[in-house]
Amino acid sequence: MKKRILSLALIAVLAMMLIPCAQASWTMYVSPAKGTTVNLRSTPQIVKGDKNVITKIPYGTALTVKYVSNGWACIDYGVGSYDEAYMMVKYLTYEYVAPTAANMRVNTNNADTSNPKPASSSSSGSKDLSTHFKNMNEQFRSFRRVASSFTIYVKPERATGWVNFRYAPDEKAELVRQVRLNEQFIVIGETARWYQVQDPNTGIIGYISRFYVSTNPN
Repeated sequence: MKKRILSLALIAVLAMMLIPCAQASWTMYVSPAKGTTVNLRSTPQIVKGDKNVITKIPYGTALTVKYVSNGWACIDYGVGSYDEAYMMVKYLTYEYVAPTAANMRVNTNNADTSNPKPASSSSSGSKDLSTHFKNMNEQFRSFRRVASSFTIYVKPERATGWVNFRYAPDEKAELVRQVRLNEQFIVIGETARWYQVQDPNTGIIGYISRFYVSTNPN
């Protein structure tokens, strides 16, 4: 009887050990309440001073989740030296999330100067926001991760110009910063018109228009 109990206990333990391996990965979307960014961490815990924060992931980004444990989602990351990373599961959703006003700042001063047809001030009213939401929505829906990351170089229309590095794939999305000729970024995903990139110097992830970059330095 004792041997049978031990055998059953051993089987139960082995089954529990095999569960994570048997789970298939799935897609979830970053969806913080404020609609901006969420910390991606190297370990499943909040460390004082955020010393384990790898980068900040923009609202709406599709992530591949390997498993969830104790309120943390293990993310199939594969960038730099991190094969896996962690995010609090409360900031993720199974449903596709469309952009909201929280992560949109209408400001024509932030329009891409490399764009030959920048948006005019008359198109930046509240009615025009719905158009930008629709455009960003379409870009998020076309998002996919690249099979292998690669390096791109910024290529503004004019050598003295700049290109905008944004938190989301739309010309009116919040600006991370303006980038100059030949600045390098690592491509980790793409949409129909944008690359999702990581700044190798800061680790920040955002989007750059595919029309103003090159795989070769200029």
